[in-house]
Amino acid sequence: MDWKARLRRLVSPFISASVVLLLLLSVGYPTMLLQAKAQRQDEVRLQVDQLARYFEHSVVDIVAALIEMESLPRNCSAYVQRKFHYFHAGLSQVAEFSLFDRKGQLVCSSWQTSVEPYSVPHEPSSNHIHVRAPVMDSLQNRVGLHIGRFGRDGYENTAFIPMQTLRDTMSSLVLNYQFLGFIDAQSGVPLALNGTYSLPVNIPTALFPLTTPQMLEGRGDNLHSQYWYARPLVSLPQLVLMISVDTKTLYQGVYLPSWQWWLLALVLQLLLTLLFIFLRQKATDPKRQLLTAMRQRQFFNVYQPIVDARDGSLMGVEVLMRWQHPVAGLINPAEFIPMTESTGVIVPLTVLQMEQAQIELEPLLALYPKLYLSLNLSAQHLNSSAFISQLLHHKRYLPGLHVEITESEIMEHNNPVILATLQQLRQQKIAIAIDDFGTGYSSLGYLQSLPVNTLKVDRSFVATIGTGSVNAPVLEAIIQLSQNLDIDIIAEGVETGQQAEWLLRHGVWRHQGWLYARAERVDALLRQQWPAATLPFPAQVARKIKRKAPAE
Repeated sequence: MDWKARLRRLVSPFISASVVLLLLLSVGYPTMLLQAKAQRQDEVRLQVDQLARYFEHSVVDIVAALIEMESLPRNCSAYVQRKFHYFHAGLSQVAEFSLFDRKGQLVCSSWQTSVEPYSVPHEPSSNHIHVRAPVMDSLQNRVGLHIGRFGRDGYENTAFIPMQTLRDTMSSLVLNYQFLGFIDAQSGVPLALNGTYSLPVNIPTALFPLTTPQMLEGRGDNLHSQYWYARPLVSLPQLVLMISVDTKTLYQGVYLPSWQWWLLALVLQLLLTLLFIFLRQKATDPKRQLLTAMRQRQFFNVYQPIVDARDGSLMGVEVLMRWQHPVAGLINPAEFIPMTESTGVIVPLTVLQMEQAQIELEPLLALYPKLYLSLNLSAQHLNSSAFISQLLHHKRYLPGLHVEITESEIMEHNNPVILATLQQLRQQKIAIAIDDFGTGYSSLGYLQSLPVNTLKVDRSFVATIGTGSVNAPVLEAIIQLSQNLDIDIIAEGVETGQQAEWLLRHGVWRHQGWLYARAERVDALLRQQWPAATLPFPAQVARKIKRKAPAE
């Protein structure tokens, strides 16, 4: 092909790019400014959210310690003192652990063996985790806040965090802000503050009490134009992490000088021309690729067993999807699952997954009639009435159908439609499991309002067994929570006999992991012998634990 023919092929993309560029020049510049400002705001929110999640992760560890403290004697014995010091070792941000009696009188603190007269306001409530601030430590030399938890006997275990520790935490934020602080969610009073506190004026409704994230831009009571972002803490809604940034600082460099704008226009012209050339050469878009792969049956199911670790018997299987691409080979689910969700193909793909499972599991169900199938769902599935109809249809052929949804999916898409759908599935005797529990919001209170049958503990917590990790107590707290709420629990990622034995001793006998079997096609699953020929630890130990374990 000579150069003239090549040039003719570039004419159409160049003209298309020029038309788009003209549209961008006429109406896109204001939009670009708005987007650039929104990006700066997003950067502020991202850093504040990261700081909030870091603090909330610490709160989760603190709450786990407070829960374990409830089992200690209600005195100030040497044993209690040692336990208090043990909790200090893994929670550096806590300056003092304390125990208060029913009247709010100090019984014991981690810094004192002979307790001086000291009391705090004592108002037990149904909300087990609460914040009290500002308060002094038992030595009366530092100001901070108490994160407390009332036990059933009216006693209160607290963790004291100094205000200076909170300020040091906030100092890690790389932003030039007017102020950053932990604010009382009801009154708006700053509890720990870096900078000069100011609030917006002339807003239609009062900012406090604050229960949801708020973003505001305008003039503050210090007469400066500012951008505010306030984020209630998920684990401690009594506190709000709030930041204010001067808009002159925030939007510095957003408005481009004229020569830079024309340079940007030339770059856009080149990029748009290349884009149209690429689009002409591109045979299919991602959605079309996925739909073509579905028609050509490139997707296939694998199944990972869920085992009763007390005797090695097979209880159920979790169905997972794999993609065997004719050119790229086996594609990792972490690559194509986000693509199916963003294109909306995840719903019809899951219907195909159920159809294949119904056919493939027929011989396995003939051998194990009580076998159940666990299917992963997202918010897109629960918002689709057509999919729910398909799910209920397949329930007739897969009577042991269970569904799994991650806690982040439930919390991020918390709406009446999803909750109503979960209730409908529960009424149709479809068991509901919370997958990867403990890795998302870790908000324990929402479980009581959801029709949940099972918690699947994330593999990251199982991996801490026997390692001495500071996260290990969280696993015990989750197990205790499930037992208190009478919710079944499944441990994911069980890979060693030590992990399996520890879980069994703590009443967790539903296991899933490579110790028992990998996720494989159904024919490989049929070749395995169930119950397992050998247990991950001596059989007599398993039988002893089985006798002690509660009945199903």
